[in-house]
Amino acid sequence: MMSRGLFLLGFSLALLVAFGCSSSSGSGGGGGGTTSPAIVCINGDAVSPDALTMMCGGETNSTTEQVNVVMGGPASGTTTLRGLNFDVTFDPSKLQFAGLTPNDPADPNALFPSSVTPLATSHTAGRVVVTIQRFEGDSDRVVSAGQYMNVFSLSFQRVAGATFGPTPLTFDNAEYTRPSPLTPIGFPPVNGPTLSY
Repeated sequence: MMSRGLFLLGFSLALLVAFGCSSSSGSGGGGGGTTSPAIVCINGDAVSPDALTMMCGGETNSTTEQVNVVMGGPASGTTTLRGLNFDVTFDPSKLQFAGLTPNDPADPNALFPSSVTPLATSHTAGRVVVTIQRFEGDSDRVVSAGQYMNVFSLSFQRVAGATFGPTPLTFDNAEYTRPSPLTPIGFPPVNGPTLSY
């Protein structure tokens, strides 16, 4: 009698799970349904003075997120730039680099809009190596206090089949090049966004 009761209880639970899964697998519609999984981006620190910051730029599809790289101006005075060098690191078991988009040259806040020469290498190893230098003859870029400059946008996709909680994007080897002498000067990166799926 006891084993029959356990069998009925187990069978009832299996039916409930089966009906629950079938009713929530649809997309949208009534209030009982759930949406399909999607990549989610949560910002880290706000744009900081004299530092690079990555900000969530919007989902381009359910598995791809655009991330904008922004250079913050100084707390006071101005900062004159001739270029930026930095790496973006990520967990390659969860994310893969999906491309780089330069800013619109008409954007008044674009950093070196006619001179964007980014290099993206070693991205399969969880690292995107980037350098942006102004072309010879172009003007140095002066960034004023409280101003921010749009560097460009990076896109990241989830690795096929990967499911993961908040996974950080971080800067490494960040430096900017001052005009005279042409010496790269490092600056502390801020906490970037996290991506999850």
